[in-house]
Amino acid sequence: MASGLRESKKLALREALSVTTVLLAREQGLGNVRVEDIVERVGVSRRTFSNYFSSKEDAIADRLVQRARIAADALLTRPADEPLWTAVTEAVLMPYEDEPDAAAQTRSERTGLLAVLSDPEMQSAVDRGVRAATAALGSAIAERLDVSVSDDPRPYFVANAALSTLLLTLERWVGLREPEPMLLPLLREAFQRLGDGLDRLP
Repeated sequence: MASGLRESKKLALREALSVTTVLLAREQGLGNVRVEDIVERVGVSRRTFSNYFSSKEDAIADRLVQRARIAADALLTRPADEPLWTAVTEAVLMPYEDEPDAAAQTRSERTGLLAVLSDPEMQSAVDRGVRAATAALGSAIAERLDVSVSDDPRPYFVANAALSTLLLTLERWVGLREPEPMLLPLLREAFQRLGDGLDRLP
């Protein structure tokens, strides 16, 4: 019981550090954010930050990794007879269903996010995050298909397809100019367009 509580607290702190880094990067620009600013807002020490992340870029990219792990857990609870891509879509998009600010992002906030994603060091951190996220989601897909990732390329193929679709749609969303574009419908449209062929995977 105590061990479970400790793990929950660690996860909550990790989430707080990651979310705070994202918010500060949007507000101030990634280059202007210091680790000291992050830990001051969260109320922890710099050493505590270093226990979780090696850089502010990794803290932002961790959002992708943690959501992929949530998606992996969700995927294993989907109905067994549900087509694979449909199940993956619902699992991956689940964290975005209740996104509180997805519909209310101002143009300046989305421009700030686009600048963050365009930063070379941020792109390197995202690449590292994608590898970790692919491993988490791919393992869940392999379990669902009852195959080994070392023998069957499908789990990582599907995981990469899902995460690439997610990231490309996010980049498209932050660059749109029409007022208050909704993120979730864009994601569903992108996943649906890709899904016709992948749903036929056994």
